[in-house]
Amino acid sequence: MLASPNQQGQARIGVVIGKKRAKRAVDRNRIKRQIRESFRLKQYKIPAFDIVIIAKSGITDLNNDELRRLLDKLWSKLSRRCEQYQSQSSASTKS
Repeated sequence: MLASPNQQGQARIGVVIGKKRAKRAVDRNRIKRQIRESFRLKQYKIPAFDIVIIAKSGITDLNNDELRRLLDKLWSKLSRRCEQYQSQSSASTKS
């Protein structure tokens, strides 16, 4: 996941899954659906950032439950890092 602050007031998402990572369109679409649904459920916990998710090798080996658990971990990790970034940037602007 890559993240960058935005001025929209809400989190936005982009998903990249190349043919090299998931050969079949069915697999790419399944993974994208899972990512979007997971984001929809967790977006209220994420600050206003633009997020790009880039799939790694082996993503097609995960079933839906494993993928959902992995995404839950990544969302919580991302929200913590985004909050840290915002607190650091607000502290540096006050100095």
